[in-house]
Amino acid sequence: MLEQATTTESINSAIEEKTVEICLRKGLLHGIKYYWEQKHQQTGIRYSLRLAKANVEALLASRGLIDAVRKPRTQGWVIIAIILLSIAVAIYLYSRNH
Repeated sequence: MLEQATTTESINSAIEEKTVEICLRKGLLHGIKYYWEQKHQQTGIRYSLRLAKANVEALLASRGLIDAVRKPRTQGWVIIAIILLSIAVAIYLYSRNH
């Protein structure tokens, strides 16, 4: 029984180490996805994505790495909005001159 607990702890530790490594290299979303998939494989139970996100963030925070991880970018929406606005203005000005 003790041997099984030690094996489970070492598997959890390996998952956590790999999760931190993925978060630092590829970003938070990739790390959460990896953690979520590994927990599902380990337990055989569908692990909550929200719980996986909370666990990964807590893991990073406990190691002081939360600020070192790349966050998902939201600036893409701003660029798309500017392009769409430019197109709308160009159409308006073109229709006004013709």
